[in-house]
Amino acid sequence: LAISESSANEIKKFLDFDINYIFNISSACDRKIFNTHRLITPSTSISLILDSPFLLYTGAGDPRKNLKGLLEAYSLLPTKFKHIKLVLSGNLIKPEIELIDSWINFYGIEQDKVLKTGFITDDDLVVLYRSCYLFIFPSFHEGFGLPVLEAMSCGAPVIASNLTSLPELIGNK
Repeated sequence: LAISESSANEIKKFLDFDINYIFNISSACDRKIFNTHRLITPSTSISLILDSPFLLYTGAGDPRKNLKGLLEAYSLLPTKFKHIKLVLSGNLIKPEIELIDSWINFYGIEQDKVLKTGFITDDDLVVLYRSCYLFIFPSFHEGFGLPVLEAMSCGAPVIASNLTSLPELIGNK
């Protein structure tokens, strides 16, 4: 069972399976949580983020997530967009945080323009999805890409790389 057509294709390409036994069952997010209508009160720490426009990424910090590329692109924003912050939400480990901080310095980004939330609850994540100026998911490789589906379910405008499973979710390459 594969969680995307992209994953099914990888099984066909790299594993010795009879293709008649490979099925894409896709995936989904919990629509009771990730939607546009459920009333949510954000936590105090998340409320502070909502004071100004922000771009949002949520997920891990491993190399396939392409956070270096995200930070480089952020550093190249025209001056008229420099007031928009970048929020990185997810449970990053210390070496990932240190690497992200080194990229922030390398690209000359002001430290206070990039906010790292660490782990947050689903309710706070929904608030961030609903409030972001743009959700960005620049990943090099995904089996499915659940944060993209969660963000779209919450009404966020979404941009993602056009690699592996992500075009399946977004539908517009």
